[in-house]
Amino acid sequence: MKNKIILNILIVYFSILTVVLLVQISSKKTSAIEPLPSEITSEDKLKNSVVLAINSPVAIINEKQFLIDEKDSTLVPIIEEGKVYIPVKLLKTAFGADINFSKQTKETIIRLYNKAMIFSNNGTSIKLIDNTSEETVDLDATSKIINDRFYIPLRNFADIFEKEVFYNNDLIIISNIENLFDPIEEINTLQELEKQVKQLPIVGNEDNLKHLLKEITQNEIIKTELLNIDNLNKMLEQNKPVIIKKTNNFNIYATQGFIEAYFVTKNKQEVFSFKVEKSSNNIKDIQITDDRFIVTYLDKNLKITIYDISNKDHIKIIETIESNGSFYKNIIDGNNLYTISKIDISKEKEKLPYILEYIYKDNSMVDIKENVFSLENIFYFPDMNDNMYTLVSYVNLYKIDEPLYSSVYLGMGNNIMTNEDMMYVITTNNDNNNLYQFKCTLDGIEYIKRQFIKGNVKSFEIDKENNFLKVNLNDNTLYFDNELNQR
Repeated sequence: MKNKIILNILIVYFSILTVVLLVQISSKKTSAIEPLPSEITSEDKLKNSVVLAINSPVAIINEKQFLIDEKDSTLVPIIEEGKVYIPVKLLKTAFGADINFSKQTKETIIRLYNKAMIFSNNGTSIKLIDNTSEETVDLDATSKIINDRFYIPLRNFADIFEKEVFYNNDLIIISNIENLFDPIEEINTLQELEKQVKQLPIVGNEDNLKHLLKEITQNEIIKTELLNIDNLNKMLEQNKPVIIKKTNNFNIYATQGFIEAYFVTKNKQEVFSFKVEKSSNNIKDIQITDDRFIVTYLDKNLKITIYDISNKDHIKIIETIESNGSFYKNIIDGNNLYTISKIDISKEKEKLPYILEYIYKDNSMVDIKENVFSLENIFYFPDMNDNMYTLVSYVNLYKIDEPLYSSVYLGMGNNIMTNEDMMYVITTNNDNNNLYQFKCTLDGIEYIKRQFIKGNVKSFEIDKENNFLKVNLNDNTLYFDNELNQR
């Protein structure tokens, strides 16, 4: 009997042991299916990471695009004496740091993760204070004040707060993971990240709109070059032709139903050339070349009608472009017609931009192409407080079968210049200016480069004969070649 009891106890013991072993084996199998480091996706690696690029004001934080300073896109990481410096504003934007400057002691105090760093401007050491201790830490590079903004060495920040820094060309990634990317195996991912972080202007979003609506400054729309259009209706009631534009070669008149063009001879005599039907008296602009005639009307919407006038006895409409913006400027540069219009966000909060393209053949409309813009495909100039959507489109006047290319920007401002397939924009924030360069390609309007300019910009112009861009400051004139290198 006693032996039987012992046997039963042993059976129960071994049964429990077996169950325990099975649970352990099962646990090991479960842990074995966790992803290996090589299987971690790029998205996983970028969580809790900050992506930067040298000389770019854009930061990708937790996979979302931000500006280091939403009001100043001149604030960028830089390299000096072989060391990377970051503006302290980045620590607030990316990590939520609290930053204060003491005028009495001339010190910058950064509080982050229960630590405080106290920098003396241009000092070679800092005080580091946490909950239990205070120590002085020597810097391998001095902090700097650049354009009135405070910069610190990135390496010192990373060491103090135990961050890993990954470098690849101009790309910088701050994270908690050592050797975050393989620069050979993941080169395509790194190149794409660098492209995103260098993207200017940045992609629009709801926060951009809030920023613009908070700090609106009214921009004056450039006045039309047309003559006498303010009283055109009253003047036409007298049944007399009204001159609305003069060029070197033509005088353009409006009548009750038509727009008429008269060629001006060398002895200043007018010879009737051609006429087209007038769809509205609200004429905003007229452009004329040897064989193209472009009339811009503004009623409920902006409409630009392009005529082929190569045969004056048989004028043909070849295209009409419609948008829901207000007219700003037409520019003919080379074979391209650039049209710039604007929508006041503060007045039209629910109105997103759109462009319609009406295609004609033998004066009959044969096709309509529509492009409606959402915030995801609108770009944002952060250093402008312009309260406008700016619609920019261009079309080759002699290759109408090619698409109409268009882009929309938030806060572009009024300083816009074109030179054949290049477009230049200057944005201004106090005496800090950015000169942006874009290229008009078969795929649309593509951002190329940005050049920082310090000073009060009075005007800028293109010298086509010498092929350079001239920027006039209050006390100086700067010259740039077509790659934005200063001459």
